[in-house]
Amino acid sequence: MTIIGKFVSLVSRRTVRAEGHVFAITPERIGIAEGMHAALAMAPMLCAAAMLGRSDIAFGAVAAFWNCLCDPQGSRSQRLKAMAIFTAMGVVVMPLASYAAHWGFAVSIVSLFVLVFLCGLTRSYKPSLGPMPAQAGLIASLAVVIGIASPEPLAAALAHGGYFLLGSAWTMLFCIVLWPIPFPQSAGFTLATIFGRLADMAGFLESLDSRPGMDVQRWIEFDTVHRRGVRMAIERGRALAAHDVRTGPDLGPGVDAAGRVFSALIAIGHVRRNAAIAIDNVDGSQPLLPALRQLLQNVVAHAQRERPIPDQLIALAHALLQQTAGRTGPVASAVALAARAIAHLADRRYALAMDSATPSPAAPSALKIERLVWVHALRVAVASVLAFMIGTSLSVTFAYWGAIAAIVVTQPLSANTWLRVLERACGSLIGGMIAAVLLTSLSSPVAVTFAILLLAAVTVALRLVNYGLFVVFLTPMFMLMSDFIHPAQGLIVARLTNEFVGACVGVAASFLLWPTKESSALNAAISAAISANMAFASAALRMSGGSTGALDQLQREAGLASSRLEVTRERMLLEGQRRSARLDQLQNLTVATRMVCGAAAVIEVLRNGKPDAHDQERANRYDQMTARLIDALTSTESMQLTPSSEAPADDLEQAVQHLTTAFDRYVRARTER
Repeated sequence: MTIIGKFVSLVSRRTVRAEGHVFAITPERIGIAEGMHAALAMAPMLCAAAMLGRSDIAFGAVAAFWNCLCDPQGSRSQRLKAMAIFTAMGVVVMPLASYAAHWGFAVSIVSLFVLVFLCGLTRSYKPSLGPMPAQAGLIASLAVVIGIASPEPLAAALAHGGYFLLGSAWTMLFCIVLWPIPFPQSAGFTLATIFGRLADMAGFLESLDSRPGMDVQRWIEFDTVHRRGVRMAIERGRALAAHDVRTGPDLGPGVDAAGRVFSALIAIGHVRRNAAIAIDNVDGSQPLLPALRQLLQNVVAHAQRERPIPDQLIALAHALLQQTAGRTGPVASAVALAARAIAHLADRRYALAMDSATPSPAAPSALKIERLVWVHALRVAVASVLAFMIGTSLSVTFAYWGAIAAIVVTQPLSANTWLRVLERACGSLIGGMIAAVLLTSLSSPVAVTFAILLLAAVTVALRLVNYGLFVVFLTPMFMLMSDFIHPAQGLIVARLTNEFVGACVGVAASFLLWPTKESSALNAAISAAISANMAFASAALRMSGGSTGALDQLQREAGLASSRLEVTRERMLLEGQRRSARLDQLQNLTVATRMVCGAAAVIEVLRNGKPDAHDQERANRYDQMTARLIDALTSTESMQLTPSSEAPADDLEQAVQHLTTAFDRYVRARTER
């Protein structure tokens, strides 16, 4: 496990730039045990189909595989609910689609449209922090397509549904009741990823030159790439700790400590950027940052061994605390905060109390389908019908593959569709080569069965790591499975042809069928980033030094909002707007929001005692300024928001003035385009 942990940590630290994108790589989410579960859950139905010569029994193995994709790996009740919902949907739509297809092509098309649309209404599109388990509505849509491609009379269609139910029920019984394997490596891998990125962030910070005009681009990289990568990893770990009760007791305290270390590094970065106080080493604090980096690397090493808080690690943290004793400089104070957070991991009660602000699930509200949901459900239904009709008219083998590709690649935002198409294209090409080798070398049903099970295990293990890697192994698995159920010739050409048809239809549907206005999404992202960062700045002025829980929550929201703004900008770049001056100014605006957050973090780290009346007045002024900025963002008229030329009182005031200047330049670029 140590070797795997080292590999996971290495890959995570090398893929930090991919954070926040559809093509993000999250190797800490590799699920070795989940892959074993999938293979063993599929084995009975697949082996029965091979031994009895009844290929239709393999529909139960397909259901088992799909259930594993829908398994959220949380508590037993959460897992049972998610898998049961998918089972209920699949048992209804798959035989219904199969029986409807029995009545002819026209009925097939109508049924495909209606059932895919209804399945799409059950999906949601909330912002995520990385790959998530497949939703039941998405997989149920694929079950509809499989049913349409297997027209049968009522009795045979019900038999398909029975095999589907049997495979799903067995999977839930096996994975949840009979063999509920604990997954302790999730906590170790996640902590290794988080603290590894913190160590890299500290090392990158050491190398930066704080003199005026030096390392400008590298400071931007620090403010965007490194801060975004660490923030996303922390929030992904926080979500996993809240979601999975098995890893929460180990992962929760570690993530809380990482959040405090992250705040300290942000504060140190802001201090070092100020040349007036960063180069001098009069207080002897210069060696403290390398010592902190070494401590973080030790945390990574222990997390890889699934021992995140051993005694020797606590001793190293206390030794670093002793080095900061007697020093009053901002760097020393920030390093002491980080070392104290790691040292206090030994006391679980203190660690858990550091940050208890874990978002709780919202209370269920009245049934209401958002416009984004039903519009995208309609878009996907149209795309699936068009892809299926095109493939059928061209007499392509397994034309339903094109419909499946269209369903999967069509995204609510067109740029995301481009990325998904690229990932599926690369994954299908490599997977097709693997399938070609297997199809020509495997002759007996037993060999094919073992190959399918092995590929299924790898596919499920990689489902939360990266979609492209997932498709690499999914492609040969389903090609072998399709050949097992409905033997045919020319599978490689059929796969590539169907993928091409599905990709073209999916891209066309995303751009032509009720496309989401990117300007609205961009304005919402800018508004959220400005509001969240300014709210954190105001709170840092208003709250006393002991209000760590509330300030941490606001700082997390500020960091996530800035990350989403960065991703929105990069998504627009993918849509061919690279030469837009507005997007250049938008990058400056994003960096400006990060600077406000960093300056506020310095106040949070260094503050002792309660705020005074001047701090309260500044906080109120910042609130008013935020309202003006948001109003200017939605106004059709240009507004002059350039701050006064008076010298700023401190770093936070300077950062706020820089934010208003960057915002004013963005508004001007937007109106002049």
